[in-house]
Amino acid sequence: MKLSKTTSSIIRSPALYIGLAVLSLTGCGSSDDDSTGYIRFYNASYNAPAVYLTVDEDLDEDDDDEVEITYSSVQFGSVTSNNALDNDTYWVELGWQDEESNDRSDLEVIYQEQHKIKKDYITFVALTDDIRDPTVLTFDIPVVDDDDDDLFNLRFLNLNTNYASVDVYMSEDNETFNEAEFVSTVELNSLTDNIKVEQDQYIFYITEPGGSEPIFTSEDISYSVVSQYVVALRDNVGVGSSPFTIDSIGTNSVTELNDVDSEASFGFYNGIATNRYIPDYSGVVDLNVDLIDDSKLKVEDLAYGEFSNTTTTSNGDYSFDIYNADNDTLFIHDALLSLEENADNMVFIYAKTDAIDDDEDDIIDENEDGIVDDYESIIKSITITKSTSSSIYSHGIKVVNLSDSDDFSRVKFYFVESDEVISTADNTLSVLQESNSSISLINNTYSVYAIATIEDTDIIMDSFQLTLDEDSVEQFLIFEADDSSSTGFRMTLVNQNQDN
Repeated sequence: MKLSKTTSSIIRSPALYIGLAVLSLTGCGSSDDDSTGYIRFYNASYNAPAVYLTVDEDLDEDDDDEVEITYSSVQFGSVTSNNALDNDTYWVELGWQDEESNDRSDLEVIYQEQHKIKKDYITFVALTDDIRDPTVLTFDIPVVDDDDDDLFNLRFLNLNTNYASVDVYMSEDNETFNEAEFVSTVELNSLTDNIKVEQDQYIFYITEPGGSEPIFTSEDISYSVVSQYVVALRDNVGVGSSPFTIDSIGTNSVTELNDVDSEASFGFYNGIATNRYIPDYSGVVDLNVDLIDDSKLKVEDLAYGEFSNTTTTSNGDYSFDIYNADNDTLFIHDALLSLEENADNMVFIYAKTDAIDDDEDDIIDENEDGIVDDYESIIKSITITKSTSSSIYSHGIKVVNLSDSDDFSRVKFYFVESDEVISTADNTLSVLQESNSSISLINNTYSVYAIATIEDTDIIMDSFQLTLDEDSVEQFLIFEADDSSSTGFRMTLVNQNQDN
């Protein structure tokens, strides 16, 4: 690994020392316009909704303002691009949407300060801690043209409130901590000077100050562009026991790096309704999961419409079998269960009715009487990763469409506010059968409708009222068969952290 020394600033470790340089930010580049600077915003507040950055040259209402810009909202763990501004002093605001409109005047402002946008500098604004009492950090980072095609630029930002300082090491992706090189000691809420590193694939390691054992070992990441990166060390909000997650902040996006040894969690939802094509099935299944070291997890008597308990295990690839609990008939053998680091997963199992084609000739009406000869139920599964959001002012809904009907192929879900009707609703999702999709809703009361188009007519399949407030959590909205419903289908809203 090549770490270039470009200033006289030295950080020492027991093994070696590395010179750190002034930050260079390629990707935005030095402008031909001598008055140009930049601003960008990174949202690292764990319970924040999407947050808007506004830049205004004058807070007084004045139609003659040359600059009054509200940029696109930024979710937790995301960042804006580098936004160019003329060299000047501006009011910088951060705010979240607490009304229907995302106009600046309707945002709940949580930060408002003046900042000087300097020529050939980026004002890097980071929001961290609890959104109800946030910390806003700002750093002026110089922009430097970089003509070296082999090196990229890297600096570190420690946002983990449990660690006043940590040591960071790096190794190439085919090496271990024993071969890693010390990079920097990183203080809380501080941004290090820049280092220049040869393009390659790398692993980051975090230790306590002076420590000889890593408390975090990242997944490997490829740095193949001559650019500037800020590597944010933040609190882990996933299910793994690692104290850290890393956000590698590039020119326009963020790559999240979890601890390579982070655990993962999973559970099951039984969406297999009784039907005439599954003989001797009363709506109850058993599952066997093959875990590490030949151990097995048994989930017994999981009834239709119920969730299993959550299991936490090592990340990796596993398999599972599904049985009819009434007669031990095998529904699925060796279905894949792939568990990524730090992720919490729910496996939805369901049935899909298909026409039988025993001779595989693509003919399902062998006697040509105009009627499909026969049907069978195929048992399937879909794995969905739960949201890690803890936002208190907005909440995510993952809609899972487990319906099985020849009358429609998709269902449209409407989240209708009090001053809207279905046709004017802003919050909608269209979800195919056997698919899922997500939506984020600000705290409010909604009328929720599931509508399918059947023979050119929109039919309300189900509806209910939904109220979201600061105590609400992330939800699954499951659309599935229900013989007791007048339409034959229902919506069920459940906590994503459901654990019976």
